[in-house]
Parts: sequence; C-alpha cells; structure tokens
Amino acid sequence: MAKRRSTTASTTITAEKDLPTRFEDLGLSNRALAAVSDMGYEAPTPVQAASIPAALAGTDVMAAAQTGTGKTAAFLLPTLDRLGHARHGQGPLMLVVTPTRELAAQIEEVANAICAHTGHTATVLVGGVSYEPQRAALRKGCDLVVATPGRLIDLINSGDCNLSQVETLVLDEADRMLDMGFLPAVKKIVARTPSERQTLLFSATLDDDAIASTRSLVRDPAHVKIARKGTPAQTIEQFALGVSPDAKNAV
Repeated sequence: MAKRRSTTASTTITAEKDLPTRFEDLGLSNRALAAVSDMGYEAPTPVQAASIPAALAGTDVMAAAQTGTGKTAAFLLPTLDRLGHARHGQGPLMLVVTPTRELAAQIEEVANAICAHTGHTATVLVGGVSYEPQRAALRKGCDLVVATPGRLIDLINSGDCNLSQVETLVLDEADRMLDMGFLPAVKKIVARTPSERQTLLFSATLDDDAIASTRSLVRDPAHVKIARKGTPAQTIEQFALGVSPDAKNAV
C-alpha cells in the first residue's frame, strides 16, 4: 500500500515562476515520460509542475487551477506511475470520483494513454448505461476505477464494488460535486476506503466553504493554488463578438 507522509504542517504552492519547466525534472519514470510524449505535452503547466512531485512523494494534495490547465494529467501521471497492480479479481487500487459522465470519459481517455505505458487496467463506472458490463469488469479485477458518485454507490450497495484496497483516492472537480449536492455521497464513498490512503482533491476553485467541507477528507495536504477564482487559463483564448439581435441565431 502507498505510504502517507507523516508531516504535521501543510505547504502551499502558489508561485509559478519557481516551478520546474520540464517534465523530466518532476521525478516521473521513463514510462510516464513516454506517455507524456505520446499525449503531445511539451512542458508542464503550473498545476502539473506543482502537483506531480507532491503526489509522487505520497503527499495528500488540494489543488485549485482553472479549466484547461491539465489537471487530469496532473493527478493521473504521478499516481499511475507509483501504483502497483491488482491481482486477478481484485482491486481497484486507485479510485477517481468525478461528477459527470462527460468528465469520466475525459479522464478515461487520459488514463488509457498512460496505462498503455504503465500496464494498468482501468474501468469506468457511470450511469445511463447497463450495469452488467461494469459488474463484469469489476469481477475480472482492475487497477483504476473512474466513477460518478451515483453509479459507484449503487455498485457498492449491491456488493459488486469493494474499495477496501484503494491506496489512492482522487476527487476531481470537487467544487462542482459540492455544487451538485454530492458531498453526502462522496463522504459515504470515502468511508469505504482505507483510512491510510493518499487523497488528491482537484478543483477549478477552492473557496473557504469548499475547503471547510472537504477538510476531513485529506490529511496534511500540500495546497496548490495557481490562480485566483475567475481568472482564465493561459491555454484558453477569450473574445467578444458583437452582433445585432437579428443576426444572433445565424451566428
């Protein structure tokens, strides 16, 4: 099982100018770096540069960065890089909880690119589709599960999904899960995982209310705060287009 750090004080990372500018300097293995190359990344974004070394060290992380800054790779690269492999019919060893099917699909795409190099197996558990293929995948065993809260709880309650071996838990888009009323469900899920686990919490924003609501889920986390709430990611171009009312539908 992944070991947790034993420090008693959290650290906050906010200064972008002092962060590493190359993936090779973050502590990733050659197989993870090969995945980075396949995905077309040239240099780490600030949230990646700040989060990856902390996650590789086994530290809990609470990270806030805008949409479009590569948060998915920021948590998948280090966690899959250090994750073991489940035996046949066992697992998962890692769980990613995300609020929507669309986000789960995006995470699956990045996970598959990394798993192609690390040899891990991933299973996605979302609503709106049949239970049986998901049950079959869980019976076969997997290293990583990516799930939405509702479907995951259904499969836990039916006895199909056992989280007792989870070493790494990721809560993705935590602010959206809170806004959508998923906090009670998330706490039920977390309660099914071992207390000695690594927990990574990623979000577009982490205001005081979100931190207060999720503080009990992490232990001595490294806080990564890349930008103020409402500031756009550097990878996103914004523009305004002025049109007359009559032309709006066509535009």
